[in-house]
Amino acid sequence: MNNDFRIGVDAGGTFTDFVLAEKTGDVHLFKAPSTPEDGTLAIANGLQQIATQFDRPIEEIIQACDLCINGTTVALNALIQMKGVKVGLLCTAGHEDSIEIRLGHKEEGHRYDASYPPAPQIATRDRRFPIRGRILADGTEHEPLNEQDVLDAIRALKEKDVQAIAISFVWSIRNTQHEQRAKELVEQHMPGVFVCCGSDVYPQIKEYTRTSTTLVNAYLSPVMASYVHKIDDYFKALGAEQPVRYFQSNGGLAVGSIMRERAVNANNSGPASAPQAGLYIASPFGINDIITVDMGGTSFDITMAKSGRTSLNRDIDFLRNRIGVPMIHVETLGAGGGSIGHVNTFGMLEVGPQSAGATPGPACYGKGGDLPTVTDANLVLGYLQPNAVLGGSVTLDKDKAVQAVQTHIADPLNIELDHAAFGISAIVNQNMSNAIRRITIEKGYDPRDFALVCAGGAAGMHIIALAEEMGIGTILIPKIASCLCAFGQIISDIKYNYLAT
Repeated sequence: MNNDFRIGVDAGGTFTDFVLAEKTGDVHLFKAPSTPEDGTLAIANGLQQIATQFDRPIEEIIQACDLCINGTTVALNALIQMKGVKVGLLCTAGHEDSIEIRLGHKEEGHRYDASYPPAPQIATRDRRFPIRGRILADGTEHEPLNEQDVLDAIRALKEKDVQAIAISFVWSIRNTQHEQRAKELVEQHMPGVFVCCGSDVYPQIKEYTRTSTTLVNAYLSPVMASYVHKIDDYFKALGAEQPVRYFQSNGGLAVGSIMRERAVNANNSGPASAPQAGLYIASPFGINDIITVDMGGTSFDITMAKSGRTSLNRDIDFLRNRIGVPMIHVETLGAGGGSIGHVNTFGMLEVGPQSAGATPGPACYGKGGDLPTVTDANLVLGYLQPNAVLGGSVTLDKDKAVQAVQTHIADPLNIELDHAAFGISAIVNQNMSNAIRRITIEKGYDPRDFALVCAGGAAGMHIIALAEEMGIGTILIPKIASCLCAFGQIISDIKYNYLAT
């Protein structure tokens, strides 16, 4: 009975997707509304669907799995919403503001935009402490570590009730002694507080990138650790024989103990599995150049693979935070089925980036939402059937969709209902086309040389319009499209990146 199954769980902003693969080769798809307040609730709902279909207890199914794999947006959502923990920074004296100077310029596209606001800081100025002591570029100690500075910083950070501390000293990558000693002091005097060093998280040259990456890791790791503990305990209680594997932004799996310490590696955990699945789908047709477009309820994620190889990025500005560790290149925008259409102050129709998410969801979900979303527009236009059931549990209410689009879009703009719904659909299509251009044309690739792979529950209603706009002649719509990322997880392998300078 053992090893009958492998299960992949992809926790998105609106739905949590489940792919159950049998050793016979059969693949089964399930969906449950996401529960951001407690991810185990959505997992329990999805597993109950699986148990019902197979007429077997949940415990028996989990015990018969060789692997249970989880892709999560916990770290990503915490960074988007700035809901990580309170972080302090210990840095070389004189370098307290390097994280704010940001190499002297803003991100690409805004470098000369005086009106573009400064990036919000994970560690505010009052939580950044200078530590005397200096390592030189050849690794020699020019000035001993001033341990009293570290102790003074610890005392101040205790008063500020920080939950995590990042340590990043100049040239620590050539000699780690100062960082490691400072870490020892923090662990000794602040037990229970998460602490990480730049020489461990990102042992590469470039002080700003290393410090920023370390700060992001400190900001997210306690959040990720809480989630991982909860998921691990849940599956253990069900009798899982193997520890849960978690999907990383580099396109591979890792065990929970790694994810608890390196949450920075999970920022794009969910969509990072899309290119692996897309290449698998395209391989029988001899296609090695693909663009995957994953339109879920909250976001629209695009990945690209050229000549059978996925595109890895390093040293990128991710949500205005410089991150150096390798990540699958994913272009993300707020253009999902739950993206809200609204009339702005200039009287123009806009769509997103605000999303109705899983709660309350689009108006047609009947969960209390009353704002018009892309899903509501698709229902009004007839792209979705009235009273259709989404995700196995959500019955669509066309009357509520009509009321939302009419009240918030058609009436304010004094246009017909169908025109208002079509306007929402057309704008979100244009937003998505622009994102495809950023990952292809702006990188020197012709999108017409690629096949477009459909992923996500909402992409099927927009994929033709996107292909026509981009001049793409080949579209692949697999049966597993609505759960493609979860499928990508179960065909992926363990992967760890090791860096050295």
